[in-house]
Amino acid sequence: MKPASDLLATLGRFSEPALLILISLAEGPKHGYAMTQDIETVSGQRLGPGTLYGAITRLEERGWIQALPADD
Repeated sequence: MKPASDLLATLGRFSEPALLILISLAEGPKHGYAMTQDIETVSGQRLGPGTLYGAITRLEERGWIQALPADD
C-alpha cells in the first residue's frame, strides 16, 4: 500500500482541499455549506463551490467518503 502522502498527492490540485474536507468530516457527517464554514474556521480559507465539490467528487470516486441520502 502507498504511503498516505502519495495517495493524497494523486488528488492533484485538490489535495489540500481534500485534506481539509477529511479533517472537517472527522467530526461526523456534514453538508457542503457546513464543511465550508468548518474549513474556514479551522484554516482561515474559504473554499469556493467548484473547489469544494470537485474535491468531494474525487474523494467519493476513491471511496474515501460517501454521500448520505438527503433528509427530505
